[in-house]
Amino acid sequence: MKNLFKVMLAGPLAASVAFAGAAQAESLNRDTINQVNAIANEELPAAQVTSITQLSDVKPTDWAYQALQSLVERYGCIVGYPDRTYRGSRALTRYEFAAGLNACLDKVIEFAASKEDLDTLKKLTEEFQSELATLRGRVDGLEARVTELEATQFSTTTKLQGDVLFSLDRAFGPSGLDTGTSFSQRVGLDFNTSFTGKDLLKTRLETNSITSPGLRDLNGFAAGAGIPSPGAALAYDNAATGADPNFTLNTLIYQFPVGSVNFTVGTSNVQVDDVFSTNGSFYAPELSYFFNNPVPGIYNDADTSNSAGAGFNWQINPNFNLGLAYINQQGPTSGQNLEADPTAGVFGADSQTTAQLAFKNDDGTFIGALAYAYRKGPAFDPVNPDGVGLPAQFGGVSYGTVRSLIGPSNSPTDLISSNNIGLSLGWAVSENFTISGSYGISFLSGSAGSSTVQSWNIGLTFPNLFADGNELGLAIGQIPYVTSDSRGAAFADSGPFAFEVYYKLQLTDNIAITPALYAVTNAGGGLTLGNLANGDYWVPVLKTEFLF
Repeated sequence: MKNLFKVMLAGPLAASVAFAGAAQAESLNRDTINQVNAIANEELPAAQVTSITQLSDVKPTDWAYQALQSLVERYGCIVGYPDRTYRGSRALTRYEFAAGLNACLDKVIEFAASKEDLDTLKKLTEEFQSELATLRGRVDGLEARVTELEATQFSTTTKLQGDVLFSLDRAFGPSGLDTGTSFSQRVGLDFNTSFTGKDLLKTRLETNSITSPGLRDLNGFAAGAGIPSPGAALAYDNAATGADPNFTLNTLIYQFPVGSVNFTVGTSNVQVDDVFSTNGSFYAPELSYFFNNPVPGIYNDADTSNSAGAGFNWQINPNFNLGLAYINQQGPTSGQNLEADPTAGVFGADSQTTAQLAFKNDDGTFIGALAYAYRKGPAFDPVNPDGVGLPAQFGGVSYGTVRSLIGPSNSPTDLISSNNIGLSLGWAVSENFTISGSYGISFLSGSAGSSTVQSWNIGLTFPNLFADGNELGLAIGQIPYVTSDSRGAAFADSGPFAFEVYYKLQLTDNIAITPALYAVTNAGGGLTLGNLANGDYWVPVLKTEFLF
């Protein structure tokens, strides 16, 4: 009986020929029956086929070809003979017909629900007819919107992001120095383009009228010069390009990965922070540039539209990251002879080479970074600091006391070289509290000798304080100042302190208002130069930010 059942399964079956096969079975002669019995006595393995082409004796010209193809390829209930034949012209027994029909019914049952299931589905369809109609309408509407977006989209490769800042501030200093109230803006448009889905071409256009209160009228330190306090700058001022009511190219960089290494190259306002994917601090200052750059001469210091460079960021493993960057502040050469201007060109003296090793634990609650930078560039000229109140060099530091900016120099044409080391650590104690600390030291060398510049800070954040998205931030530290000088104690600073406090109110996902206060004590570090006072500077600020 077992062998007979195999023959039943092996018999050719097509619904269109079932009854014809049954009729022919009545007229089988004994020789045919003997042939079937002979086949049934063989131990034949089932030969399941998945394509009609596997049956060698079935031709596309056969009248039942399409029906047989459907049974084989759609329902999978035809089993051929071991020699991959169908033998469609052979007579069909009732047993073969019954076995084949049963196999196909089993397949149908697998694909179809029971009558009870179909009745239940029908009732549900009738009960939720209105809801289904609503969903159908929404789907049609979405399809129409997708079609419209595809036809009118800005670009298939580029996403546009933007930010708008309004800054209301007023700085108060010693001896009645008062900048008056300033209300200014910054607008930035970022075009983020990807050609492979993993690379990024970032183009930023910006217009900016914001000038940090502590940097206003720094030129010359002449009488009525305002408040010359290089160490107390807003993090979002226009020091890089100067005030310009027109949109100008602020940043142009391209990033692309090669395995676990991400490369960056750029020709406008390239920063070390653009190359390195991480740092060792959870503290993100809203206001003071110093607290965004606690390590003198390393981070976020190439703030000029001319800075060009390249670097890489290597994710060694989930915990360690290594970065290397080279940046020059005079990338586009002006055609000046290199002998007359040693800073000219992308390989001129006005350069910074930085390396960083960063760490984070498995859950990201503890981070750290150890960085080193070698810098070389012209000395800072306090009488004419590039017209915007900031040094345009890599030799010394860009934010700090005036002595730390000038460095051990006898002339503004001197080249200053420096070795800078920085350590930063951050600990997310909980989801609602983080603590971060940084320390930096720089060793400056120039024509007048050598000096050492140091700084440190500690920052606390309280995310989601009082409401989700809001944040309270507090920071205190000492801005970069000269702690020792080879020329004697007269060229060292008495250390100034700085602090800031802010509270960001996240009104919506795209709008935030941040009232804040920051201050720098003894901003001149004890130096008397022109109208530079050594008192304390207090700056209340109200920042409003829109993101889109």
